Amino acid sequence: MVAALFHPLHIFILGLGGGFAIPLLYRLGKPWLTLGFFIALCGIVLVSGVSFYGLLDGGDTIEVLTAGALPPVSINLRFGLWEGFFTFSVNVVALLGAWHLWDRLRGNYAALLLYLILVMGIDGMVMTRDLFNLFVFLEIVSIATYGLFGLERTPAALAAAFKYIFATVIASTLFLLGAVLLYYVSGTLNIDELLSLRDQLGGPIGTTAILLVFASLVIELKPFPANGWGLDVYETAPSGVGAMVSVGVSAGVFFALLKLLPLFDGLLTLLAVSGGVTFLFSNLLAIKQTKPQRLLGYSSIGQMALLMLSLALLRQIGADASIPLVVGGLFINHLFAKAGLFWLIGVLRRHGDDARAILSRSPLLIGLLGLFLVAIAGLPPFPGFWAKWELVMRLTAAGKPYWIVLILTGSLLEAGYMFHWFVRALAPSELEAKARPNIAALLPLFGVAVLLIAAAYMAAVFSGVVSAWIFSPLAAGALFYAADRLPGRVKGVLAVIAIGLIGSLLCEGSRGIAGLFAWLLLAGSLVIAAASLYRDDVRAGFYPMLVVLSLSIPALLRSSTSLEFFYSWEIITLSSCFLIAKCRRAGPHVLTFLLFSLLAAFFLLAGFANVAAIDDSIALSALIHSGPEANRAFVLLAAGFLIKAGAIGVHVWLPGAYTEAEDDVTAMLSAVVSKVAMFGLLIGTYLTIRSEVGLELAHAMTWIGMLTALFGALMALRQNDFKRMLALSSMSQTGYIVAAIGLMSHLGWVTALYLVANHMFVKGILFLALAGVISRTGTRNFADVGGLAREMPLTFAMVVIALVSMSGLPPLMGFGGKWLLLSAMTDKGWYGLAVCGLIATCAGFLYMLRLLNGVFLKPRPPQRPQVREAPVMLLVPQLLFVVGIVVLSFFPKVLLEPVSAAIDPQFAATLVWGGMSLESIYGFWNPTPVVIVVLIVTAIVFGLGVLYYRSRRGNARNAPDFYHFYRPILSRTVPPVAQMFWRGISHFALVAAARIRRVYTGNGQTYALYVLLYFLAIYFASTGLSPAGTP
Repeated sequence: MVAALFHPLHIFILGLGGGFAIPLLYRLGKPWLTLGFFIALCGIVLVSGVSFYGLLDGGDTIEVLTAGALPPVSINLRFGLWEGFFTFSVNVVALLGAWHLWDRLRGNYAALLLYLILVMGIDGMVMTRDLFNLFVFLEIVSIATYGLFGLERTPAALAAAFKYIFATVIASTLFLLGAVLLYYVSGTLNIDELLSLRDQLGGPIGTTAILLVFASLVIELKPFPANGWGLDVYETAPSGVGAMVSVGVSAGVFFALLKLLPLFDGLLTLLAVSGGVTFLFSNLLAIKQTKPQRLLGYSSIGQMALLMLSLALLRQIGADASIPLVVGGLFINHLFAKAGLFWLIGVLRRHGDDARAILSRSPLLIGLLGLFLVAIAGLPPFPGFWAKWELVMRLTAAGKPYWIVLILTGSLLEAGYMFHWFVRALAPSELEAKARPNIAALLPLFGVAVLLIAAAYMAAVFSGVVSAWIFSPLAAGALFYAADRLPGRVKGVLAVIAIGLIGSLLCEGSRGIAGLFAWLLLAGSLVIAAASLYRDDVRAGFYPMLVVLSLSIPALLRSSTSLEFFYSWEIITLSSCFLIAKCRRAGPHVLTFLLFSLLAAFFLLAGFANVAAIDDSIALSALIHSGPEANRAFVLLAAGFLIKAGAIGVHVWLPGAYTEAEDDVTAMLSAVVSKVAMFGLLIGTYLTIRSEVGLELAHAMTWIGMLTALFGALMALRQNDFKRMLALSSMSQTGYIVAAIGLMSHLGWVTALYLVANHMFVKGILFLALAGVISRTGTRNFADVGGLAREMPLTFAMVVIALVSMSGLPPLMGFGGKWLLLSAMTDKGWYGLAVCGLIATCAGFLYMLRLLNGVFLKPRPPQRPQVREAPVMLLVPQLLFVVGIVVLSFFPKVLLEPVSAAIDPQFAATLVWGGMSLESIYGFWNPTPVVIVVLIVTAIVFGLGVLYYRSRRGNARNAPDFYHFYRPILSRTVPPVAQMFWRGISHFALVAAARIRRVYTGNGQTYALYVLLYFLAIYFASTGLSPAGTP
């Protein structure tokens, strides 16, 4: 009874019946019209949903033949899992879209009729198994779409609709010609029969027929450059109609391509090329776009092109088993996220000039915008992330690296322009919002947001992720977001408790080096999270992201597979990005941070895929067992981790992001988050240990580390902003850790872990100390501060301890780390690296002295009033870090013993170096000639600098003047080469986009010509200049 009541055929009964009834109901009154429309539309949703659930519950595929006759007289339908998935998803979005569009649909019986017929037509395109019926439903959808375009009466909208009609009529004509020719050569239009006869359709007529049908469907999906007509419609149509064209009509056409795919097996390369070119160029051209709906048009075309590309490549390599996850994930991700973005634009446009002010001042709308943009960018936890992971894995295993480069390049471009929109939305508006959207208008947005989250969980399960703990950071963040109206310090206390409890549970699952990192970084996160209590304002959105970030780090360190690792890595990236974005001044730097972070992530994705292709496993343990063939994987992984670490050349994101982030966020980024990349480098070096050229790669990585240390220090010396100086100092100090890892020895790894702990303590103290200075003085400029040693003595004392430890002077722990590092390099015979390290250390002394003198020791500027000591909630965390430095300086076994136990026993036989055990070295704390050389060289360089300055200026008593004199020298000897290079890349992309966009003339006749030329290009690319089907 239930099965009969919710039979899929009732979708068409409700659609056609509702269409015929709507004019009659209109005569009865508008309430009847509304009731009839929603009964029909909700009925369609209910029928497709119940039928789909029946299939999921083990039911059989439903076959339908209407009117007791055979096609084409009857309608031949099929409702299987694929059909149920597509129709139910599209129908739910159509129902929410009707609610969003209701202001235009209300009382307009023609629009209501067209909308209902549109939904029915899309379902028909998905369910039909007859080629002629497919043509009929395609025409029904086209006619309904033409009519709905008329809801917008502006000249631009009407002109765009006319161009759309021209292009789709050409495509429909091609499809009809192809269907006629296929019937001529096969005697049937049944899709299943055509697929079974595809080997017999190889003659000239059959080949031409297949090409006509193929070209028609590809053109309907708006390939580059024959897609200007689609972009114009996306820009000018009402947002609700644009959404239906983007996610509904395109879904119907794509499913038609999917069901006919076996017929196009000989055209898979052509389909992949069409999809790949369109995906890349659509996203490239969009980077110059400023109009939101046209921007979404580019993205919509690009997403459908990615679906085409993925489908063709997976079919080509025989990975049909991955099609449900990849195609299904990309489809549902685009469906919900893109619909939400179109509707969000529509909601804001109703408020006219207030739209920007409303968006920038509404955390809720910013949150929804961010959620949809993260999904469209293919980032976790949404379905697009899991789909792209699977796609890259399968393509790597099949040896398709060039396609992977294209996909990841297009994805990076798409993330770039989407998050550029996000950054612009965050920019404060000078206008005050006169009104805000009501809850009813936002219901469709909430609906697709919930559906997107549910789809994310299902995609994760489908990907094989069964560990619930991996979602605990996001779950905790969601709870804090729900409680975001609580007072700031209440949220801060709750955040510290949540990080401590949940983080401890996550750390318990970590072992070895990962466990050591997990507990160390959790401690650092707790201390810095407690420091955030120095502010008593609400800080909307801050604590949810802080909790997500702090918990994602131990989650990453608990990972046992590369998928879990990569998932948590991306969550760390996103939460860091949103925390940086909390500071409105950070706008331009947010985008740079995100793009370089995504570039790093894509290198990691490619590296993990290479390891999986070698060992047929995504377990992180596969890194240990990989052999010499893993060289490419190591290079990819190392590149990703070095980008995220801010290594020289790819450091350009770091100074701005660290400087412009809120002060306690900067402390978290430098002291804690940067160590995640160090852990990644450690696990990545397993590959080189078992590689034939491991030593060469390690040597290169060590050079990168030392050059990062050197140039980071030199750039720090040039800064007048002391927070920016400390940011570059963080880059420099990270370089030492990279160099230690690159030593590829047991001693090197112990040194690296010791330096990691020292760097976390030191940078935690310094950035929190400067947060106190900034909060009291209101400035970051050396010229505006000074004399704070008397006014902020506790801060001064802790900064001195941190600087001594960072400089590597005895007796604090920094001394031991740098001593071991330089000595180990000398022992390996890497004298050039040792010299580079000495020079970097000298430069480090200079900027540390400048920081101490410029902020605390020089006279107080006359214009600056006297200030108080830093807030207690900043001093206590600094004191905790000082305790850590002291304990590990005088009781090194506290760290040495767990380090010794954690290091892989296969790495080296013993912890013996230079005839002394490591424990003995630390136990006696016996300075060697290496340290003496460092001090002598430093003194000589410093003395020469003083002599040179005196010869130039005659007086070296004024320390600020001393530091002024060398800055012109550094400006000439250390030009911003990396910045110029990356700006050149950005400029090239923008210029290329501007020039290629000239193909979009806006002329309807030109667009129609493009469509015809595109068909000819497909024809000749498939057949050459010979007639179809001939040799």
